[in-house]
Amino acid sequence: MAAFTMTSKPMYSARANLGGTRVRAQRKLAGASAAPMGAVCAIEVGQSSVMGSSRKQNEDRLVLKYDEGATDTPFANITVFDGHGGFATADWLTQNLHTRINKIWLRDTPTRAVRKAFISADKALLENRGFMGMGERGVGGGKCGATCATVLAFKEDGVTKLLAANVGDSRALLIKDGQPAIQMTVDHVPDSESERERIEAQNPNPRMPLVKFVGGTWRVGGLLALSRAFGDAYMKQSGFNEGIADLGNDYSSGFGVIADPDVDVFDLPAGTKGWLIVSSDGLNANEERGGGGGIENDAVAKICSETTNPTELAAKLTKAAQAAGSTDDISVQCVRLEELC
Repeated sequence: MAAFTMTSKPMYSARANLGGTRVRAQRKLAGASAAPMGAVCAIEVGQSSVMGSSRKQNEDRLVLKYDEGATDTPFANITVFDGHGGFATADWLTQNLHTRINKIWLRDTPTRAVRKAFISADKALLENRGFMGMGERGVGGGKCGATCATVLAFKEDGVTKLLAANVGDSRALLIKDGQPAIQMTVDHVPDSESERERIEAQNPNPRMPLVKFVGGTWRVGGLLALSRAFGDAYMKQSGFNEGIADLGNDYSSGFGVIADPDVDVFDLPAGTKGWLIVSSDGLNANEERGGGGGIENDAVAKICSETTNPTELAAKLTKAAQAAGSTDDISVQCVRLEELC
């Protein structure tokens, strides 16, 4: 089992099965005297990340931060970034997104703070133009991007709340003992009717649909099997039109790909037992989008009922997805709910 203190950087290259991580945080109680030296709280998080069989490198990244003493900002951040077209965007987000969320959180409501942080982070990613302003727009290049699923735990009026936010098709599941899985996030994919309608409503030429069925799956611009993502400068309005000429059309206003997250907040009453699962889409059944097999939410819940060990659970979930035929990178973080509430 690996361990790190809160002074280290809780981000991972996610190239192999990571096992479990015990996060220790020194108590910092606002408005009270410091706790005795050595007084700590801890949560144990099961983590696993495996490279897909059709991949040259694992582009998933995990972020885990925990500080029970945080009172004005979230005390836990459990996040999975799923990179595509390279890992530069995912790497940048592991370094920067959490800080942006906390900064805005202090002056706005939780939901608005997260939305503003996501959108401002994407703007910063897209503005990057390499050395001395030369090169492609976008961190990692115009075709580098990432999805994100994050769960932030915070206290409000003495009650633990879980804020789930996502861009793309990475997922967060809330699995209470003896109950069906609750999907906390919304898959942002072009085969979703609401997403297709949102994109086509901005289409300047309805005779040339922006969402097309290509290579066995629905794709924005006939290329991207996601409708929301960080990065992907070539699919977003820029004024520079990266990639537009290559696509053989004049959609200089972009293709409707955005980084505006869906955000929802869930109460977590004291004593709640079960699991919080945050994963990249490689865990999930998504054959219609080219990811191979994977497992349904109910199958995830069933596996969760078979163990109380986070490390063992993370390994079981990745193995089950592979056995079901997932060819994608698979990354998962597993947290016992009772350790958050």
